[in-house]
Amino acid sequence: MIEKERTYPIRLLMYEALLERIIPNHPKTAFIEQDYRARRAGYRGELQTDYRLSFLPEKGFHIFRDLRLQDEKWHFQIDTLLLTLQYILLIETKAHSGTLFFDKHSEQMIQTKNDQEKSYDNPINQVRMQAWHLKRWLQNHKFRVPPIYQLVAISNASTIIKVSDHSLNNLIVKGDVLLSRVHPFDERTTTPIFTDKEARKLAKSLLKNHSPHHPDILKQYSLSADDLQKGVQCPACLSYGMNREKWIWRCPVCEHKSKTAHHKTVKEFFLLISPTIKNQTCREFCPGVSSKTIKDLLLSLSLPHTGTNKGRIYHMPPDIEIFFDSVKESHATRNSRTNTKANHHTNPR
Repeated sequence: MIEKERTYPIRLLMYEALLERIIPNHPKTAFIEQDYRARRAGYRGELQTDYRLSFLPEKGFHIFRDLRLQDEKWHFQIDTLLLTLQYILLIETKAHSGTLFFDKHSEQMIQTKNDQEKSYDNPINQVRMQAWHLKRWLQNHKFRVPPIYQLVAISNASTIIKVSDHSLNNLIVKGDVLLSRVHPFDERTTTPIFTDKEARKLAKSLLKNHSPHHPDILKQYSLSADDLQKGVQCPACLSYGMNREKWIWRCPVCEHKSKTAHHKTVKEFFLLISPTIKNQTCREFCPGVSSKTIKDLLLSLSLPHTGTNKGRIYHMPPDIEIFFDSVKESHATRNSRTNTKANHHTNPR
């Protein structure tokens, strides 16, 4: 049973917004693009893991994807968690290509690609640390601690894996044989630790305590709002600085008109500047737009908010992608109804 689905990572949304907004020819653009490609490849690898595990029996497995919990003052994130009555299995997915050498003594993962070597944090240590945090989390929340197993799944089919010690082969698995490596854990631990009721209670608690992260991507690259292009972007020619005229936005470059061009701007503000927005901070991001217009536009989006009048603060929706997609659909429906009414009045039967 899928207890928690994997959604499109907010960090990837942030990268995409940043690459859209960053001023042209910025010296850090190439570096940001490289990181974005690597993270996107990692996400695709996680989706491959999800697909392979989708063939597990519906009954007997509680599957959590991209779970983030708090262990006292630390947070820890788990790519994939399988909860059964007998054990818990943690899977860390990596999408690296080329040749990967896992050195038990130096505890490094060394990638060789295009005749170049690069060292990475060892994912075996990562997943072991996740198990350590999870054990403490279970104890602090008064749950029994079952055996907690770990695997590192290499999702790229062409990747060659080498190890300095054969014992590491028990921890590292190619994605295409992942499913066959999960089933033996059932044979290793046959005595149930949880009852069905206890497993459901634990699953419910894991979901309740999931703590999404809102990273500061500008801080990550030592950037500020001054490194971003300001204003509403024209959906036609992609230039910035559309003008507000009555109920529409007009592009001064190509004369394109839009009623909803500000949706993307508000979304990018949430992703890049802050998870909260006020009238004043929105005006700073959209120079030349009046306070009243900003107020009307933010109200029209029906965003979560606190406070009233000038003290009103709008908050980023929990799932920003779904929220703005629904706003777009709602607006399209209203336009369709308006056009239907107009046609009815101009073309009566």
